[in-house]
Amino acid sequence: MDYLTACCTAKNEASYIAEWIAFHLTTGFDRLVIIDNGSTDGTGNVARTFGFTGQVDVIDWPGPGTQIEMYEKVARDYRDRTEWLAFIDADEFLYPVEGPDLRKTLAEMGDIDGVGVHWHIYGSDGHTEAVPGLTVENYTRRAEDTFLFNRHIKTVARAARIEKVYSSHLIGTAGGLVDDGGAPIPMTEPHGFYADKPACWNRFRINHYHTRSWGEYQIKASRGYFGVDDEKLASEQRIADMFACHDRNEVKDDSATRFVPGMHPLLRQAEGRLPS
Repeated sequence: MDYLTACCTAKNEASYIAEWIAFHLTTGFDRLVIIDNGSTDGTGNVARTFGFTGQVDVIDWPGPGTQIEMYEKVARDYRDRTEWLAFIDADEFLYPVEGPDLRKTLAEMGDIDGVGVHWHIYGSDGHTEAVPGLTVENYTRRAEDTFLFNRHIKTVARAARIEKVYSSHLIGTAGGLVDDGGAPIPMTEPHGFYADKPACWNRFRINHYHTRSWGEYQIKASRGYFGVDDEKLASEQRIADMFACHDRNEVKDDSATRFVPGMHPLLRQAEGRLPS
């Protein structure tokens, strides 16, 4: 049985999914489950180039479906295959605040059924269009700790104890959830966002590269949010407003780059397996 598995839904993320996979294999995940939701850019093929690791599973989901339905499937199918399941997106990078391995940090949390990990919102870093290289190296400026949107969480849960998928953010378990400071997280609406509860990053963090550059964000907005909250992107003005409120660059923070040396060998091997 694996110890730590991540589930990620992806649609037309071919430009980014290799980095996401290499990063999370480097930070301590035993297995990554990529749900390819009808991509037309070869996202699934890129993910499959990491087959040499024996640690990447690709699930084809070409038809309609919500993230909740996709997460429910993985929760069922992997219940007895992994101790822990993390549910994160392709623009979210999860790693330990200290140390090289998420598994060790998670084990230190003790006898809990789930932990809610807070975001750090990263902005455009002054880029207007996509630039070559890695996201974690190109985008190194984020919002201040007190920024409201940092109060979103994503869930890492004991697979066998999962009871309900409330949203893409909040997974309910038999024993509830705590934040990484040990404080209980309520199962209340809106599921996974707690405006009155300051974010904390004692052990874990998720860098949320919601925007990247303005050019990339426009492409991302055209894909939508897997049918959830798509009204936020219903017009050019709303897209511009969403970009503006997430484009936060007040704090220089390149802590994720410490994993880059471990990523490069994986990326090189995978690149050599791409079909010509």
